[in-house]
Amino acid sequence: MSLYGDDQTRLINEGERDDRPCWKKPKFICPLLFTIGCLGLGLAIGLCAYKNSYHDVISFRLMSLNTWGMPYKLGALDKEARMIEIGKKIAKQEYDVYLLEELWMKPDHATIKSFVPEGWYMTETYELGVSGACDGKILPTGCSGLAIVSRYPFQEVNFHEFSVSGDFFWNDGEYFAKKGVGHVRIEPQPNVTVDVYVTHTAASDYNSYYREIQTKEVVDLVKSSTADFAIVGGDFNIDPRMTNETTYQTLTAELKNSMHEFFYYIEECLNPARATYANPVNSYSSDYKDGPQLYDYILHKTTGWNAIVTNIFDVPYLKANIFRDLVTDDSSENRRRRETKGSPVTVSLSDHEAVTASLLLFKSKYV
Repeated sequence: MSLYGDDQTRLINEGERDDRPCWKKPKFICPLLFTIGCLGLGLAIGLCAYKNSYHDVISFRLMSLNTWGMPYKLGALDKEARMIEIGKKIAKQEYDVYLLEELWMKPDHATIKSFVPEGWYMTETYELGVSGACDGKILPTGCSGLAIVSRYPFQEVNFHEFSVSGDFFWNDGEYFAKKGVGHVRIEPQPNVTVDVYVTHTAASDYNSYYREIQTKEVVDLVKSSTADFAIVGGDFNIDPRMTNETTYQTLTAELKNSMHEFFYYIEECLNPARATYANPVNSYSSDYKDGPQLYDYILHKTTGWNAIVTNIFDVPYLKANIFRDLVTDDSSENRRRRETKGSPVTVSLSDHEAVTASLLLFKSKYV
């Protein structure tokens, strides 16, 4: 036998072994309770800090839609019927603000305005455009094509014309339009100001020079907002995958993209199902040669300690059953359209899909 006992002697008998989980053992209970207490205290302090730092959260819902409002002779199909359906969509009051682009023609503006709910507000063509420049009856020349419909009254209405447009010799219509940025200020609650902007920048790859300048002007205008919250939506005619210009980077370096904020990964945003132009389900643009594109956005910024959180973002597929417009020229498409006149057909409300966002507005008590 060894001085220290037999090597076979058990130091702990089977009956004395403590097989309880470690968190049930006395020596772990106190640290565990202390940790839980600290977490609870931290949560309570955080909730108190939040309650004392911010007013009640405001839910703010908006939709942006390029209405594809060019005259039929310039390419837009089923325009009059689609404008009626867009008006009906607005009449449902599903959103607090509607941002509309390519509403070029005054009769179409009047059609949509006729559906605006009682007690709501809509900008006039002369308010979001260069005074006296818009024809809007025969051609869209001189018009911005922008409009805003709001649940809340307008405190301010302004229009900023872009400093540059398309090239006269390219004859793509950009030069003759008076595009820019429409702006209204609203108060969804007393003492809570929101600047809302709508815009439509130059289309086509060869207009990238003009589009980059226009986008910079949009960003500078939104950054200069003195409201508690600033939100901009519209058709920017830029896809994040474009490599021949820096327009998308200019836009998102200063403003938060609600779609990216909601889905987080840019790969999710670029899913063809979320394309706003040439979406696979769009009845007008699905066969676009360059495939699905992400052109339309809702972005935001705040002042001071205020905050905006994108609660929901969606690219809804807006469709309706319509009776096709009667057309008289003898192309094969129009012969087919005349043959189906009298029978309703299901179409998209535009060649673009809308983008919608539900935003949570947090106004700081210390601003």
